[in-house]
Amino acid sequence: MKNILLTLSALGVLAAVPASAAEQRITVGVGELTCPSCSFTVAAAMRGVPSVEIVDILEGRSWGEGIYVVAYDDQAADPDMIINAVLANGYPAEVLQPDDS
Repeated sequence: MKNILLTLSALGVLAAVPASAAEQRITVGVGELTCPSCSFTVAAAMRGVPSVEIVDILEGRSWGEGIYVVAYDDQAADPDMIINAVLANGYPAEVLQPDDS
């Protein structure tokens, strides 16, 4: 009986734990990409944010613009952290809405 109560109590604790983190995706527009090392620098800055993975890199509408499709764990990072990492390296960046890309 004691084992059953212990098991039920453990299950109750597990049920109270919040749902696991969810993967989120955003599209980030970055400007002033004037050479291949610029894209490398921006990608490294984004990957420096916990849980961030770059899913795809596309050319922007104009020369020197890039579009990064980024996945991240919403419990470890948020869009502001990703944008701030790029801004800290001197590149303008913003989260694009679906119709902006």
